[in-house]
Amino acid sequence: MKKIMVVGVGGVGGVLAANLVKKYGESVSLIARGPRKESLRQNGLTLHSDLYGEFTVHPACIEEDPALCGVQDLILICVKNGGLQKVCQQISPVVGEHTAVMAVMNGVSAGQELAQHLGKGILVDSVIYTVSSAGSDYSITQKGSYTYLNIGSHTDSEEGKKAAQEIADLLNAAGVDCKVSRNVQAAIWKKYVLNCAFNVATARWGYTIGQLAADAAKRADCRALMAEAAAVAAKMGVPLSEDLVDKHMVTMMENTTPNSDSSLSRDFDAGKMGEMEVFSGYIVRKAAELGVPAPVSREYYEGLKARAAGFI
Repeated sequence: MKKIMVVGVGGVGGVLAANLVKKYGESVSLIARGPRKESLRQNGLTLHSDLYGEFTVHPACIEEDPALCGVQDLILICVKNGGLQKVCQQISPVVGEHTAVMAVMNGVSAGQELAQHLGKGILVDSVIYTVSSAGSDYSITQKGSYTYLNIGSHTDSEEGKKAAQEIADLLNAAGVDCKVSRNVQAAIWKKYVLNCAFNVATARWGYTIGQLAADAAKRADCRALMAEAAAVAAKMGVPLSEDLVDKHMVTMMENTTPNSDSSLSRDFDAGKMGEMEVFSGYIVRKAAELGVPAPVSREYYEGLKARAAGFI
């Protein structure tokens, strides 16, 4: 049985870890810190899920230091973007020549940062669609009828393609829908374009999706935020469909539960900057670098920074 490690047991990592431990038992190690680590050791990992049901698993290995778990076959990194460089340093001792390493994170640059800061292992890129969060008791709640991943080799090498297929097989066998994508970068950017409005607008105004949908000016802003992000992707040579923004507007404004918020809006409500730079700062800087006009993205980025100015 392959040795699997999940680094970060928050909303996303928790959903994946719970299903992997349920299927593969003691072959799975979890990396967590502080009170979360102690809670997982004492109480196990509980998943409250519309899709998978409710269950608790008791992982055999829960450590803060990955080096204590030995060399792994597969490492899933499920942390906020700001922590990736440190994670690369921490996992380096357990990454062997044939270890597959996959970041399951927001934004579009995680794979590139992994290559830069880790520099070994077989790197696989991914994008996940799920609505999940960690509670104050460190249990995980997943809402809605879907959780699925699109993944693909970071370098398009034969070794990477093989690793991606093996990961997909492992996840699918554990009940987590996972498909290997021919162009994983396009899949990653497709979600990112949506989040450039979904996360940014909800956090900027402290609105739910329903409140944004009811405000004509905010709806127009959301369309512009996505269109500007899509223009950056096009300039970078990422193939996205011409009707992507139209489809995302339907998804966001009509097919999303009206009381939905976003991870960034929850962070802002808690007085934390969260991944503001991932969803807003990155696209503003990349647009400026490439000469792509992005006035609405810039306006919203300045608005987010103004709202965050009072955070400690």
